[in-house]
Amino acid sequence: MRLTSLLAILLSAALSLRAAEQDDPRFAQWMDFSRTEFGRNHLIANVKLQSIDGESRTVECRFDRYPGKVERIQTPTGLSYARKTGKKWIESEDWGESGKPPKKERAAHLDDWVDFVDLPLRKEIGEPRDKSQGAIVVRLVDQHPTENGEEEFVFERGREKQTGVNYPRLTFVKYKNSKPEEAILSEYSGPVYTPDGRVQLNIQYGLMVSVKMDVATPTPAAVNPSTQSETSTAPVSAKIYTFQDVEKNKAKLKDKVVKIEISKVLGEPSDLMGNGTLRFIAKDTSNGAAPYGQVAFPREGFEKVGREGPFVIYARVHVFTEQKSAAAISVALGTSVKTENGKAIYSW
Repeated sequence: MRLTSLLAILLSAALSLRAAEQDDPRFAQWMDFSRTEFGRNHLIANVKLQSIDGESRTVECRFDRYPGKVERIQTPTGLSYARKTGKKWIESEDWGESGKPPKKERAAHLDDWVDFVDLPLRKEIGEPRDKSQGAIVVRLVDQHPTENGEEEFVFERGREKQTGVNYPRLTFVKYKNSKPEEAILSEYSGPVYTPDGRVQLNIQYGLMVSVKMDVATPTPAAVNPSTQSETSTAPVSAKIYTFQDVEKNKAKLKDKVVKIEISKVLGEPSDLMGNGTLRFIAKDTSNGAAPYGQVAFPREGFEKVGREGPFVIYARVHVFTEQKSAAAISVALGTSVKTENGKAIYSW
């Protein structure tokens, strides 16, 4: 499936629904909360477009947005594009700091991807195609706990007189320490009707809270800000994990140590952890569709490894469930490990 033709087709049908009659008031409340949180924090969206009618074809990308700063799109082919606020798209590996402009057609397609990410978040949506099914009705169709102790709520944006089974579904996650009104959108799945047939739009949402943490719940031990050895649990395996591996398996990897190979470190640091570490965006050596992740380095450890790799780090996976975000950050412990008396000792 060519990205060019698919995006053009999808956009022509993107506004094929109208405002929903909401049976459950939590849906509207949680949508408003999600818009607010996505609008003021680092938004992450993995977008996939799949053919429904005919042969099986898929196109996908990862989208990142730092509100008021920069947007970035990564493709499965390894290309990365960025657009700083008020600027145009450029092909860039360093979040828009440098790069060259893409062709006009490509830039238009990048705009299309952004529209897909924002589509489920819009307040105003168009008229339904088949009016014989009656009004659009939002129903809670599933509610269940996750393996990490959160709770998921799945709403279907269906019709009064439903004739099919593939209506848009929106999944919200409520974290353990969240208030009742603070469930946030985590997934969207629904068909988009086009002149050439139906295409399924699937989006996984996440966010990284870009403020200093101030929480009362216990958090993993802070990284030692020196280059001295740190004692911790042993790595989960000898496998080299990618940032995509960490993100996909963050519930199982929470508070565990993994091995990551870094290609380069990008941008300027911030102290997201609130403990004096330096938080960067880093690129792993996978050359995959989503090779970027966030790493918190102790200052002297970062001075040891520098910005250019490749180099290996051992990192504890920290998941920000206490901040209403399931995004993960890799907290670097060292570049080498040895075991003494059953303890893993990391050093730089």
